[in-house]
Amino acid sequence: MKIPLREPFHFESAVKSHGWWMLSPNYWDAEAQVYYRPLHLSNEKNILVSVSYTDKYLIVENETTLSLHEKDWHEIKEQIAWIFRLEEDFDDFYALSQELGELHHLSKGRKGRLLRSPTLFEDVVKVILTTNTRWSQTIAMSHNLVTHLGEPVKTDSQKSWNTFPTPDCILEAGETYLKEHIRVGYRSAYLVDAATKALDHTFDLESFKQSHENSTELKTIKGVGPYAFNTLSMLLGKYDSLPIDSEYRKHVLEKYFGGEIPSKKEFESVYDKWGDYKYLAYWFDQ
Repeated sequence: MKIPLREPFHFESAVKSHGWWMLSPNYWDAEAQVYYRPLHLSNEKNILVSVSYTDKYLIVENETTLSLHEKDWHEIKEQIAWIFRLEEDFDDFYALSQELGELHHLSKGRKGRLLRSPTLFEDVVKVILTTNTRWSQTIAMSHNLVTHLGEPVKTDSQKSWNTFPTPDCILEAGETYLKEHIRVGYRSAYLVDAATKALDHTFDLESFKQSHENSTELKTIKGVGPYAFNTLSMLLGKYDSLPIDSEYRKHVLEKYFGGEIPSKKEFESVYDKWGDYKYLAYWFDQ
């Protein structure tokens, strides 16, 4: 399947500008410049697709032994388009960078896209796995989730592939298993709550992908505090807030205050001039 792209688009940057590419079940073949992603379809098919770039198109190929129908390909296209933010336009962000005289390299390098997961549930889980821990631990916890609770994908490859676990799989595993085998610690209760809400039709977690009006309800998920909520807002395509965590503090203190502690207002207003694009300005300012 060929998916036409809205230019400007830089494939490797779209994959690697955000650390999600390092988290299972994403896989990036740097030499071949191919992104691999196991997907769970609504008809319960588990598949593996490879995504490459050529001449203003994404090329999506079926790497499984399963036959795919037109409806399957339509769903795959929707998931890939979401992962790579193909519906987003960064022209206003580029124009602002020109106006401010900063971050010129982004428009020249066609950068700005930050990889996300095919479902908001997966992104909620992964954001929770980034809280109060080292990045190496986040990678390990995500790997454990996929290895122990993901569903296998049938391919001819010698490498084994699993999908990201569904909410049902998380709930079936339960808190004790998540603690002892997935090694997520206190986050086990948060993951169970996220899975419960993902299956609650009145909460309708995935609907926030289409509408941000009620996205503040994401804060009702256990473990989603200000940092996690602002990160999830970015993943939904809203960049007007900042992920103020230890990494943000370290970066801002060193770059803008010479290590001296500023007032809270000064600390949080460094990127105010970027308006609706504060998150992107911070992210690419490092």
